[in-house]
Amino acid sequence: MTEEQQNLLQKLYVEQQLAESNLNTIQQQIELTQVLLNQYQNGLAILKELEARKEGEETLLNVGGGIFIQAKLIDTSKVTRALGSGVRIELSIEQAMEGVGKAIESLGKQYESLISDLGKLANRAESLDAQMRQLATQMQAQGAQ
Repeated sequence: MTEEQQNLLQKLYVEQQLAESNLNTIQQQIELTQVLLNQYQNGLAILKELEARKEGEETLLNVGGGIFIQAKLIDTSKVTRALGSGVRIELSIEQAMEGVGKAIESLGKQYESLISDLGKLANRAESLDAQMRQLATQMQAQGAQ
């Protein structure tokens, strides 16, 4: 085994480990994006359902986790949206649906981009693995001589 081969094998190994780590990170980002996308899609469905309801009507309201409460609708024309850090704003239901729709579109694009990045990185990791196997085979053949 030459020093050049050993250095190349070490370089390939480090790069392959980095690719694996990045694959795991991207996979986690994909999962998080999918969770957020599902939440926004569920929220949009609820907003559409509320838009069709009338004031004073009773309904089952999904509070998450498969739990529903009986609620009486007081004002179906407005919703409150949390912006973060305890800040909330009041929006018309149409404004809320438009905002949620834009968020869904943005998350969808992010999801597609992450899937593409995952595929490219997986191909690179496979290429590195093949290079390492080929180099190891060459080194074994040289050692046998």
